Amino acid sequence: MPPPLAVAAFLAAIAAALVDWIAVFKGGTRWIRVERVAKPLVPALLAIGVLAWPEASMAVPGVRPWIVIALVASLVGDVLLLPPGRLTGGLVAFLVAHLAYLAAFVQLPGSVPWLVAGLVVAVVVAATAGRALVLAARGAGLAAPVAAYLVVICAMAVAATRTGMPAAVAGAWLFVTSDTLLGWGTFRGADSRNRRVAVIVTYHLAQLLLVLALLA
Repeated sequence: MPPPLAVAAFLAAIAAALVDWIAVFKGGTRWIRVERVAKPLVPALLAIGVLAWPEASMAVPGVRPWIVIALVASLVGDVLLLPPGRLTGGLVAFLVAHLAYLAAFVQLPGSVPWLVAGLVVAVVVAATAGRALVLAARGAGLAAPVAAYLVVICAMAVAATRTGMPAAVAGAWLFVTSDTLLGWGTFRGADSRNRRVAVIVTYHLAQLLLVLALLA
């Protein structure tokens, strides 16, 4: 049985995510204030749940620190990307988060077919949406950082896909989807309320699925 504190933290994280989705959908000054609390609260509560999770129940001992680092870095990134937004700082924070998730997933067993599948998807993503985003980021002088970020997040997604775990595969590629949508709105001027809602929903689902996959 999962410890009550972990269950309570995960349920509270889901509740905070739902509140944040509503805040993003509603928009406006009042709801931005709600988002400033709800958005960083999600990774914070997930981190509490991970810390409360018994080591003996984890599939691979030693992954807990990497999950916590990923969630703390995500929390920092969430705060930095809140309006008005500090893009470079947020990019660095989430780069650290993906590196931490990568370090966690490479410790799990995997299979060659799933590895190949992950590599194929990563190549397609990099050659299509990824390439377009890197080119668009040139105008902001961020082509190199965005390219580096693309490599790291795709590496994390490939490492997660290699495990063949449904939660890991779905979570990793939802994270790629979320960041692609975010980059599209930022660098290609395609910002809209629907896009912002899609970004936050896919992001929170990704975090929850990745955490659950690594704790299983």
